[in-house]
Amino acid sequence: MSPPSLLAHLESAKDSTALSLAYASIGDEGCNAIARYMRENVILKTVDLRGNSIRADGLVVLAHALRSGSAVTSVCLKWNHVGSHERGIQALSDVLKDNTCIVHLDLRNNKIGPECGRLLGEMLRDNRTLTHLDLSWNDLGQEGGRALLNGIQANHTLIDCQLSGNRIAEDTLHAIAFVLRRNRQNAPVSGATFKEGQESAAALGGAGGAPGSPGFRQGAVSRDLRFDATAGAPGSPTLRPPASPSALATQRPLVQDDGLHAKLLQREQNYTNAEDARFFGEVAEYIDLLQLDVARNKKYRADAEERERVVTKGFMEREMRYAQELRELENLLAKAKAEKDELLHDTQYLQTESERVREEKAKTVNDRMKIEEIARATAERLRCDIRDGLTVKADLETQIYKVKRRMQEQEEENARLRTYLSKCKDDLDRALR
Repeated sequence: MSPPSLLAHLESAKDSTALSLAYASIGDEGCNAIARYMRENVILKTVDLRGNSIRADGLVVLAHALRSGSAVTSVCLKWNHVGSHERGIQALSDVLKDNTCIVHLDLRNNKIGPECGRLLGEMLRDNRTLTHLDLSWNDLGQEGGRALLNGIQANHTLIDCQLSGNRIAEDTLHAIAFVLRRNRQNAPVSGATFKEGQESAAALGGAGGAPGSPGFRQGAVSRDLRFDATAGAPGSPTLRPPASPSALATQRPLVQDDGLHAKLLQREQNYTNAEDARFFGEVAEYIDLLQLDVARNKKYRADAEERERVVTKGFMEREMRYAQELRELENLLAKAKAEKDELLHDTQYLQTESERVREEKAKTVNDRMKIEEIARATAERLRCDIRDGLTVKADLETQIYKVKRRMQEQEEENARLRTYLSKCKDDLDRALR
C-alpha cells in the first residue's frame, strides 16, 4: 500500500476500535504512520498487520507506540519478518513487561530465532496480562524452548501458547503444557471455561478427538479413568475394551466435576510409570483443547453476528444513498434534455467554430501531456524524498532508543556505585571509631 493510500485508510478509520491492514505491503516505511495512528486513537483495541513484510526496525517503531499509553488488547503480526534482528523482539519484550492491556499476541511465522527465546522468556516472567501467545512456525529450537520454559514457569496468566514447528524438545513441550494447564486451572475465568469444555466433551462423547489432535494416539479412547476407591492400584488407569462408534457417541463425558483437572495434575505428578504419566498428560491436554475450542467458537459466533449486523446496516445505508442518487440523476436527466433542446439551436454556430476548436484542442492535448509528464516526474521525486525522510526518521528513532537504553544502564551503574561508596563510607566511619 503506497503512503498516500495508507494515510487515507488511517484517516477513514480514525474513530475505529479495530485496525486491519492484512497483506497491505506497508513494510517498515508504513510503520511510522501506523504508530502515529495508534498513539492518536485512544479507543483502538485490535491491530492486525499480518503479511506486511515488517522487519525488526518496523517492530521497534510499533513497540514505541504501544508503550505510550495505548489501550490495544490484541496484536497480530504473523507472516512478517520481525525476527530478522533481535532488537525488534527486544523492544517488544521491554514494552510487554509492564504492559497491562495486551492479552493476545500473534507472532506466527516471523523467523524468530533461538536468541529471541531468552527475551520472550524474560518478558513472560514479568508480564501479568498476556493470556494467549502464538509463536508457531518460527525457529526457536531447543535452546529457545528451554529459555521460554524458564519464563513461563514464573508466569501465572498465560493459558494458551502455540509452539508448532519450532523444533523444540518434546520434554520441554510437555513441561510447558503442564504449566499452561496449571494456569488454566487457577485462572479467574477457568470455572466458566471448564464448564463450557464439559459441554463440548459431552457433545463429542469421548470420540478421542479429531485426527491430528496433539497429544492423542490411535486407540486412546479405549482407556478410561476411575478415581473412586475401587479403581485398583493407586495411580494406575483401568483398561477397558474399545467401545463401538455408537456407544462412543452416547457414552457420558469423562468430566464430572471441576476438580478433575486437579486430580489429573496430581496423577500426572504421582505416576508409577512413564506410560501412565503420558496418558494422564494427554487426557488433560485434550480436555483443555476441547474447552478452548468451545470458547473460541462462541467468540467466533459473536463476531459473526456483529459482522452481520454491521453489514446489514451498511446495505441499508447504501440503499438509501443509491435511492437519493437516483433521484438526483433523474433531475439531471430532465435538465440535460432541456439543455439538448437549447443546443440544437446552436448547432449552426458550432459548425462554423468546429475547425477552430479542433485546432485549440490539439494544442491543449499537447500542453496537457507535457504537464502530466512534469507532474509525474515531480510526484516520483516527492515520493522518493518522503521515503528517504521516513527511513531517516526510523533510523533516528532507533538511535534515540539505543541512547536511552545506554543512559538507563549508566544510571543504574551510577546508582550501584553510589550505594557502594555509601557502604564504604559507613565501613570507614565504623573503622575510624
